[in-house]
Amino acid sequence: MEGPRQSGAHQSGVEVLLGVVDRLIEATGGATVAALADGLAVPRSSLYAVLRPMLAAGWLEAPRRGTVRLGAAWFDLAVALEAEAAQPAAASRPRLQGMTGPARSFLWNPGFTELVDAGPFARPPPYVFGFSNGSRANLWRQGLIHGVQFAASEHADRIAALRIAHADEDAAAQARDIDAFLAMGVDALIVSPLETEALLPALARARAAGLPVIMVDRVLGDTSHSLVQVVGPDTAIGRLPAQWLVETLGGRGAVVMMVGDPEIGPLLRRSRAAREVFALAPGIRILDTVHTEMTVAAGRRAMAGLIERWGDAIDGVWCDSGLHGAGSIQAWVDAGRDGRVPPHTGGDQNAVYQLAILHGVKLAAMDFPPAMGIRSVEAGLDILAGRTLPRRIEVHTPLVISRGCETASVRADVFVEDHVRWDRPPSLILGHGMGEDYDPTSFTPGKGGAVGKGAAADGGARSILRTLDILVWLKAHGGEAGIADLLEAVAMPRSSLHDLLGPLAGHGLLQRGGRGRIRAGPRARAAGFAAIGIADLAAAAEPMLDRLARSVGGAAALAVLHGERCTIALGRATPGAAPAVPPIAVGGRSPVNWTLAGRLLVAELPERRLRWLLAAHARPRRDASLTLPELVAAIRAEGGQRVAVLAGEAGPDLAEAARPIRGADGQVRAVLLLRVPAGDLPAAKAALEALDLPEAAVPILPTDPSPVTEAALP
Repeated sequence: MEGPRQSGAHQSGVEVLLGVVDRLIEATGGATVAALADGLAVPRSSLYAVLRPMLAAGWLEAPRRGTVRLGAAWFDLAVALEAEAAQPAAASRPRLQGMTGPARSFLWNPGFTELVDAGPFARPPPYVFGFSNGSRANLWRQGLIHGVQFAASEHADRIAALRIAHADEDAAAQARDIDAFLAMGVDALIVSPLETEALLPALARARAAGLPVIMVDRVLGDTSHSLVQVVGPDTAIGRLPAQWLVETLGGRGAVVMMVGDPEIGPLLRRSRAAREVFALAPGIRILDTVHTEMTVAAGRRAMAGLIERWGDAIDGVWCDSGLHGAGSIQAWVDAGRDGRVPPHTGGDQNAVYQLAILHGVKLAAMDFPPAMGIRSVEAGLDILAGRTLPRRIEVHTPLVISRGCETASVRADVFVEDHVRWDRPPSLILGHGMGEDYDPTSFTPGKGGAVGKGAAADGGARSILRTLDILVWLKAHGGEAGIADLLEAVAMPRSSLHDLLGPLAGHGLLQRGGRGRIRAGPRARAAGFAAIGIADLAAAAEPMLDRLARSVGGAAALAVLHGERCTIALGRATPGAAPAVPPIAVGGRSPVNWTLAGRLLVAELPERRLRWLLAAHARPRRDASLTLPELVAAIRAEGGQRVAVLAGEAGPDLAEAARPIRGADGQVRAVLLLRVPAGDLPAAKAALEALDLPEAAVPILPTDPSPVTEAALP
């Protein structure tokens, strides 16, 4: 570590931040602002510019006026890094390369529209928007993403930054993304969710924190998970083209249905609406239904199979999207039916319109508009302006029919021949709302993918905030992320991000991994353990855990009291021990009365504190019949043992032995835990008994977060 700079030498905000972290790692109990300013040789005004955002984000705490110490967020980052290191390497996730007026569903709705008064969310610009995107699985979703970026760029006078995270079909990753955006303090959050209940806790936390959430494209169950939902007119997209197909066939004939994915809400609603129409037409028979991957190639393969099975018996083809509808038309052409292809439905992709014209196919379609990405940004701005708006906003899309092919009840808004784009590639997704010149292959919403011009902070302050955003992002994503993900998440040009990563990696706060990865570095880990006063203990415990795991053939861990829960800070497992002895999950947090380690951590706490902790959590079955005084007595008794043991709690054939580690003041600082097969419990107890445990000059620090106000600084 470098010594203090010479007085008068210019230091950037990031250099001051790194200096603060270094000094607080060494100053276990914290340091005064005056001492930090002197040690770093910086004016107090420059130091305050670093301390205030670190306090606000939880990277620092102010236990008393004029004093700061490392905050619990560092420990969360260190534990996330340890947990990631304990997992097998995961395969890298692949990266892929308007509409105006109200929707018919609003104008023709026979009921009333639920309205939202966004007055409580009103605040002045500039704003920071977050966009948590669940999937990039097809070309349509590329259009949605571009729409969000386009709208943020168009409103750069009010949107200072747009931060984007792609979960790529990983629900756990999307939940972490939502939490990270909440920690970053975005003003509004747009979520295109994976349809899974795994996101509900993260969305509930955002709602409880008062963050306005705008769902786009997909929704999760009821409307309680978001303030506003921006969606496409799914029912109309299914129903109107299906009615057109019934009338085009004269009310009689056999149809096949091509559905992208029956588990995705918008597609499920489209196919259900179409089936209702077909059910009301006694002369229409559904021959077969196939599910595709929402791609041209998958549609071509699926239709080839249908033609082979049903051939001339197919009178019409209902597709929920032109993404596979284009493949279907091509399969009929491949089968020698050029000019005699049955009527089709399905819009979105330019290819389906081009092929319909080229091969004389009657077509009715409604594009599922990626312009809802644009509308979601506009909805966010309406919310932050305090306006009243519908809770459910369906984005308008026109009904497109081949010229001369309208029916009695289904009339065209625009003809296929006027809607098609011959000057654009077949892959273009229409309904994007980004103007005539939009080209997905050359789309650039703003320099480096970042949008906005109105950031209030100067360059130095932005670097500090972006450094903290990077740390928040790493903390939420297991201590590691790809550079490409960071670029979108913290809204930085690539060159600026690399300029910032240089000094952070050189200092050891971050480190570069393979394949464009960035992870928390050794200084971040050291700060995490220093934040709860176990830096020396962690260093001494690591080789002990390795020896213990090998000697008894089980799993070993170091547990600490973090806030109100027993938290596993370090863990080791004997190679080949699983599944007989599952590893003890690093980062796992459990109520103190649920685990042997947790009970030892709190056994000697003051009576009032211990009773409060035990009353705050449900009890495990072994304690269910005990009164609170009896439970306190039982835990005190376990804490009085040099090595405590427990069988059957972690599994019917498993046992645990645990030994507290005390500081020089006699207080319990941490607990060493061994999990072994039940028959090996005596050996595990003996191994812990024989250890020469380290002691340190300082006790564990409290980690309950202190209220942070500007008054905490002199």
